[in-house]
Order: sequence, then C-alpha cells, then structure tokens
Amino acid sequence: MVTVNTALLVTSHVENAGYTVDGAMAEYCIVKANYAVKVPENLDPIKATSVTCAGVTTYKAIKTSQIRPGQWLVIYGAGGLGNLGVQWAKNVFKAHIIAVDISDEKLQAVKDAGADMIINSAKVDPAKEIQDKIGGAQAAVVTATAAICYDQALASVRAGGKVVAISLPKGKIDVPIAKTVLDGIEIVGSLVGTRQDLAEAFELTAEGAINPIVHTRKLSEINNIVDEMKNGKIVSRMVVDFTNGAN
Repeated sequence: MVTVNTALLVTSHVENAGYTVDGAMAEYCIVKANYAVKVPENLDPIKATSVTCAGVTTYKAIKTSQIRPGQWLVIYGAGGLGNLGVQWAKNVFKAHIIAVDISDEKLQAVKDAGADMIINSAKVDPAKEIQDKIGGAQAAVVTATAAICYDQALASVRAGGKVVAISLPKGKIDVPIAKTVLDGIEIVGSLVGTRQDLAEAFELTAEGAINPIVHTRKLSEINNIVDEMKNGKIVSRMVVDFTNGAN
C-alpha cells in the first residue's frame, strides 16, 4: 500500500483564471485571442458556461478513460460534473453508465440523464455491487472529492481497467499497489481540457449531445450560492446573470 499526499499534486507554476489570474465574477475580462474559444452561435451562452468547466473537464476525462461503445464506465460523484459526465458517456461515447453518489436527488437526476445503474454509496458498498452485478467496470472517473471514492473506484474496475482522477481530495489516499500491479490497473489524472477539447465540447453541445442543467441567479445571491454548494445542495450549475437585476 502506497500513500499519496494529494497536496503535492498541485503545482505552484500553473496559472489558473479566477485563482492566480484575474478572470472570475466579472462582466468582462481580457484574454489573449490564442487562448479564447468562441461559443457557437447556436449554443445558448447560459448553457455554454457549464461546458467551459464541468463540461470540458468530464469530456476530456472520458476521452482519457478510452472507454469504448458498449463498455461499462462508473462515475463517482453525480453533481455538476457527474451529471454532464453521464451525458457525455452515454450520448457521445455510447457506453453503459453507473453513477455513484450519496444523494438520492442527484442520483435521480443522472438516472433521468441516462445512467443505466445508480448506487447510493451511503447505503451499500458500490465496489461490491458493481463487481457482483457486472464483474467490474472497464473504467472509472472520479469527480467526487471524498478520498474514499478513490478506494471504491479502484475496487470497482476489472483487471486491465483504468481509473481517471479529476477531483483533488484533501489529505492522503492509499493506493493498493499489489492489486494495481497484479490486475494491471491504470491510474491517470485528467486536468480540465485543451482548447481543442473545449471547441469539440462546444460543438457537440450545440448539436444536442448534452443538455447542461443550469439555473440563473442574481449577483446579490452569490453568498447563498456558495453556501448551497458547500452543503451539497446544488444538483445543477448556477449561473450569475448580470443582466437580470444583478444589483
């Protein structure tokens, strides 16, 4: 068993818009043209907001998983990222989908989005359920931040499977090296996506491949939105609409 300190996974050399570089909670921002991806004219800008982060992140992660049509993919976390991940995997990559979460409300939302199987990990052991029912998934994508989800994801895949890490859990996680080696399991990270990935995600969304669930809110509600997010109450994505009585 090898312990990985997730704090070491974040490098100080990366510049992120809204974190180390200006670019969040503003009506306008200036970016270099080479790093801007145009939203298609036939794509609702409100829905496009989800694609620029959650959408492209899950799209790239599923590409990284190398899942094939008809294979099983398990997604840990059925929130804003997981919901879009289910739609990508089902509608674009033509995979069978298992969604795992501790919220029945979020699980129902991903079931409505096309998940073939949903599992509440607060009630049953998801890895055992997956192994018993289908013999393990070909790949797993982890969007949830709870460290236990990585243990469960590794135990959910079959020999030769792949676990794609998106989330950054706090603290340390234990990686079962013996199982990883003996079963030939790959663990790979996936960080957001490239400009090409975003352009593809935009076009696919404009064509109807996914339908982001978004709700607009006023800027004055921003603190409420943050509190709802921290408490796990947001099923979809919230969009701050500066034109709708923001002030």
